[in-house]
Amino acid sequence: MRITVTGVDDAATVRFRCAAGAATGRWAGPAPPVPGEHDVELDVAEGVVFARAEPGRDRLEDVPDGSGAVLVAGRVEQAGTGADAAVVLRVGGGLLLLEACGAVPSVGDRVGFTTAELRLYPTGV
Repeated sequence: MRITVTGVDDAATVRFRCAAGAATGRWAGPAPPVPGEHDVELDVAEGVVFARAEPGRDRLEDVPDGSGAVLVAGRVEQAGTGADAAVVLRVGGGLLLLEACGAVPSVGDRVGFTTAELRLYPTGV
């Protein structure tokens, strides 16, 4: 996913924007990034409980309660079956591979979830 780093709060916490919005995440590269454009892979450490999302709008934004949590919403591209099923979610032109906890959405569904921390891994692409 293509992002623009808009600020570096400390050695690992960055503010960024992308096609789906603006949020804060934990930079997982070897050194803090410089502000500007970067290609990253987004990662969520925990399993995800999905909820329906409003139609037609991808979202990637900080939850306004100051907790540091991030709201993510997009369209399901692929969905596995069974316990701990994998779900591929398209958000703002990028893809996230997620582990579903609970009900697994269907391909084409618009879903969202909240995560305590979003990690950004620079790809160097």
